[in-house]
Amino acid sequence: MTSLRIRLLIPAVLLLAAVLACTGGATGTGGHVTPVGTAYATATLPAFPTPEPSRTPTPTVAFTPLAPLSPGETLLYRIQSGDTLDLLAQRFAVPLADLLSLNNLAAGDALTPDEILFIPARLDGNGPDFKIVPDSELVYSLGAAGFDTVRFVEERGGYLAGYREYVRGAMRSGGEIVQMAALDNSINPRILLAILDYQSGWVSNSQDPAEKVYPIGYRNSARNGLFGQLDWLADTLNLGYYRWRDGSVSAIDFPDGTQQRIHPALNSGSVAVQFLFSRLYNEQDWAQAVGPQGVYAAYNALFGNPFDKAFDPLIPKGLTQPDLALPFVPGREWLFISGPHAAWEPGSPWAALDFAPPSMEGGCVKSDEWVTAPVAGLVVRSGDGVVVLDLDGDGREQSGWDIVLQHIATEGRVPAGRTVEVGDPVGHPSCEGGRATGTHLHIVRKFNGEWIPADGPAPFNLGGWVAHFGAREYKGTMTKGSDTIIACECSAEVSGISSDR
Repeated sequence: MTSLRIRLLIPAVLLLAAVLACTGGATGTGGHVTPVGTAYATATLPAFPTPEPSRTPTPTVAFTPLAPLSPGETLLYRIQSGDTLDLLAQRFAVPLADLLSLNNLAAGDALTPDEILFIPARLDGNGPDFKIVPDSELVYSLGAAGFDTVRFVEERGGYLAGYREYVRGAMRSGGEIVQMAALDNSINPRILLAILDYQSGWVSNSQDPAEKVYPIGYRNSARNGLFGQLDWLADTLNLGYYRWRDGSVSAIDFPDGTQQRIHPALNSGSVAVQFLFSRLYNEQDWAQAVGPQGVYAAYNALFGNPFDKAFDPLIPKGLTQPDLALPFVPGREWLFISGPHAAWEPGSPWAALDFAPPSMEGGCVKSDEWVTAPVAGLVVRSGDGVVVLDLDGDGREQSGWDIVLQHIATEGRVPAGRTVEVGDPVGHPSCEGGRATGTHLHIVRKFNGEWIPADGPAPFNLGGWVAHFGAREYKGTMTKGSDTIIACECSAEVSGISSDR
């Protein structure tokens, strides 16, 4: 192949399909942290069959690294979930016009995962191209919907199985704490367990570990204990995942000030793990952690080959949001107080919007106003100030569209297991469920476990009001026809929003 000046970025077994596909012509992140309160209640539902992976399981094989890319070569690249032409041009340092011309595409064409692109190689000196986990094993997606974290931890019988920590007003088991961090941040509990075991052996080793305070290795007194460590871990994985998704990161920065360019063919899940360990280690130890004998091997030992569990794509081509109403009583005017900002912790994407009810008082005061269901759905989680609506009704928060409503008061909150229609009351706005300086509602969307940014290809649209990013987090606007409101804690003339306006 080198004589043809073509380097494959896909497995050799896909070469024939790739060539056939191409010969016919190519076609075309100040979040909400550390909630306090009662434990989550989840819906009691019938057991669901384990979904089939999107790929045929393959045996684990030894990893053979590719030689560095050489400028002038032409690459065959298999499109991955979340790829766009602009992002690929940026990652591979290729003029967009060259990418379009080589593949007979037009600017703005959507890309279909698993199709093949020709890409002229312009970069050398990239980091490792070893893929650690598929995106669906980084995100808390449908592949892990039936995974029982608590049971798995207990059956492994490691130090984690006997661990207890006081979290959210109660003593929690190690498995419960892992599940909390996974649900909060929408990060797959299996990757959390694999990294925890790689770093400290807590999952598999029943002996007292050498490290009990900082089992992930992030030494910060504000993040001590298992929950603090896992919460930081999940948030940092989110930061790497979504920054690679949106093109805002292209290199790894190490603590000693050195830098390594991320290999442009990597998927977001693998980049997230690379990003995480760059926060903990310099390059030599980092290379071990992100190579075949690192987290990948730890995951394999616990769960088998991660790519046998892959569900691709998480975000389908042309994803559109279902119709959503404003999440409060029709005719009532609320304030649009925060534009696009972090879905949960600061590392999550700018996927959330905030609305405050009318009130003569500021601060965390009781409100008699109702938060209402913006769409029909099944309540699959209710507790700790959070209500989650599952729109496809399958009872799984990890599949399809889900709406997360945060800061919902305990009194009057809809229970898990109830089906609601558009406009049904789900609870009252409050300060419960996270740090908050005033009574309000925080609303976010997920699809197949991924946080969906409030602006972009599938912007937040509530009753015709469409969200737009601002110059910085929490800023921004919403527009409906010729009307525009600005996110601020100010007057109704500037930020008032209702179904009648």
